[in-house]
Amino acid sequence: MDNNEVIKRAGMLSGPLAFAALTLFHSHTSPSELGEGITRWIGVHSLQLVLSVWLAYCVWWILDGIRGAAAQTARAALPIFLVFFSATDAVAGLATGWLTHTANSQSATDQLATLRAVDTLFNDNWLTGSFSVTGSVGATAWAVVAIAGAVALRSAGADRLTVALMAISLVFANHPPPSGTIGLLALCAAGYRWDRRRQQSVTATSPPVPDSKPEGLGSQPSRPLA
Repeated sequence: MDNNEVIKRAGMLSGPLAFAALTLFHSHTSPSELGEGITRWIGVHSLQLVLSVWLAYCVWWILDGIRGAAAQTARAALPIFLVFFSATDAVAGLATGWLTHTANSQSATDQLATLRAVDTLFNDNWLTGSFSVTGSVGATAWAVVAIAGAVALRSAGADRLTVALMAISLVFANHPPPSGTIGLLALCAAGYRWDRRRQQSVTATSPPVPDSKPEGLGSQPSRPLA
């Protein structure tokens, strides 16, 4: 494997690894209850928007060269995941975060009203809240990516462990830890194992390089026995 392939593999696999590390900082608490911890909440959800694109690129790279209905289904579900995950993250994550940040500097009366709005956005917003239509569609799209991706890898000749790891990545549909962390680490491991298999297949099918050394340079031509 040349240096370009090594760099490409490291770049692809570092996406889910970085996202997995980020999930460890994701709070399970409603943003209205975080107080001064809201700065970390905003930072986590801002980075998630960037890393979700990197994550989708990694899945596309894993499925590169695989044909069939399962692979096509996984690829088709990726943009759906990105759109709906980002919509949920923007409202239930960033909007609530900034409102809570604003509330921390308000008077008691105004703060109470702002935090009530935060709770409404986060808990009661059926369209883009924490438990909402967009959140459900995004989670379902990721589950399709994981399951269809596992089927595609199996059809392409991946071993059972690689297929199982790809299937396990569906738990990232609930992205806070521990499920989000486990799902992303499983995806990273599946990608690593499949890429190794892919490289071994390329090496095994490569034609041997003929010996181009002319006779007389370090070798003697064969002569018939007297």
